[in-house]
Amino acid sequence: MIWREIMDTIGFWYNEFIEWYFVQPIYGQILALVGIIAIIAISITLIYYLIKGIAYLVYYIIKGIYYLLKGIGLGIFKLCKGFYNLVSGEYKSVEKSQKNTLHSAISNSEFINTALYCTECGRGFSDKMLSHLNKSGTAFCVNCGKEFKLEEFRSSPVLTY
Repeated sequence: MIWREIMDTIGFWYNEFIEWYFVQPIYGQILALVGIIAIIAISITLIYYLIKGIAYLVYYIIKGIYYLLKGIGLGIFKLCKGFYNLVSGEYKSVEKSQKNTLHSAISNSEFINTALYCTECGRGFSDKMLSHLNKSGTAFCVNCGKEFKLEEFRSSPVLTY
């Protein structure tokens, strides 16, 4: 019964619109048609971007939850691994690999005595800085901009590993 009333109401307003539409002059009819098409196009565009925004929101929420759970799992894993190393008395292999990387970076350069940290700001030299220093003879700290020259390193006594 309710559907019949809804259809009667829609039919009534449709007939009113059609009567109004045919009373208008031709330019009024064309402008009304253009307005209806514009409203439909805007509605479709708004619905598209609303659905797209909701999809992005859901995607990034799920992605954030994934990374959060991954970080928590990795933290628990590292905590358990550290506890195992503490109990068993084994040392971390990370420190050894960092020293090996450091020695390989030093051995790749043509000079042995290398300042590994900037004397101005304390930031460590990157491999790119060491290779640029080795090639051109000068390099600049990426943090503070202090210039380092290859001759200074060769003449100054610097601790090596």
